[in-house]
Amino acid sequence: MCLNPEANKTLKHSAPPAEEKIYTAGKTKMIASTHSKHKRETKYDLLLFLIPALFWKLTPIMPSYIIGITRILSTRIILTLHYLFVDKDNYNNKLTQKQLTREKEDYLVGIVLHMWAQIALQIIFPGMFFTDSSLIKTCAINTLWSHVLAVEPLYYFAHRWLHIPEHMKSMHGFHHLSINTLPSTSLVQNFQEHFIYIATFGPAFLLPFFVGGHQHWIVIGAYLVLFDIINSFGHMNIRLRHPIFTHKFSPFRYLFYTPEFHLGHHAYFRANYALFMPFWDIMMGTHREYIKNDSGLLPANKQDFV
Repeated sequence: MCLNPEANKTLKHSAPPAEEKIYTAGKTKMIASTHSKHKRETKYDLLLFLIPALFWKLTPIMPSYIIGITRILSTRIILTLHYLFVDKDNYNNKLTQKQLTREKEDYLVGIVLHMWAQIALQIIFPGMFFTDSSLIKTCAINTLWSHVLAVEPLYYFAHRWLHIPEHMKSMHGFHHLSINTLPSTSLVQNFQEHFIYIATFGPAFLLPFFVGGHQHWIVIGAYLVLFDIINSFGHMNIRLRHPIFTHKFSPFRYLFYTPEFHLGHHAYFRANYALFMPFWDIMMGTHREYIKNDSGLLPANKQDFV
């Protein structure tokens, strides 16, 4: 990975506070984190994955399983490539076994919940998933615009709302237990928080149907898989400093994030809230530059991975 020669200093991120502070009427109220003791039972995961099959008489179940399995496989491929090819600077930033176990146990929860939501929507709005295949291109274009114009701003403000101390304690703090992020971190959320994100990301494929009258399950599946890939990219904990992403006159600086942009969010907590488009943080005054600590790294072939 190339280093930024213009960087005057390296900013080190610190661990999140064990508790949040709320200031009211001159008094300080401490909100203690309750996420670190989280333990999820995994022995029923296969049964939960098979629940959509119970509705085979009411709606086609194959699209839900094609999308779900494709998302699982793409996630596993990304994790494998990340392990094989990305510098692993864990001599300085050790990944704890607790984090690895937590992410292994929780990264599939969101995918299974989305499968359940898809089956429910197929039953309620069958035309939303099975429009004529000749309209797939139109559905894809409308879905892209719905993401840019609706999902990106919705996510920015929902994310800020999740950082209110009470909501950090009850939901979003679980995701922030992972300071040194991995691709799997992108899928690990508190259970209730998954429903916030279903509502936030839903307009990407709901609006083309309700406004344009057309949508197709292939477009929805492609959107979710691509979403997972880009989301994983932002949690790869790598340095990507090409001028196309960093130069102030490059549109990509404002329209597409880098892993260091999102690492800044995990480091600072109250900055860089945007999903994939830093434009929203820049416009709302919450953008902060972050430079991943490069000091003292060993050669790639001598680095450790827990």
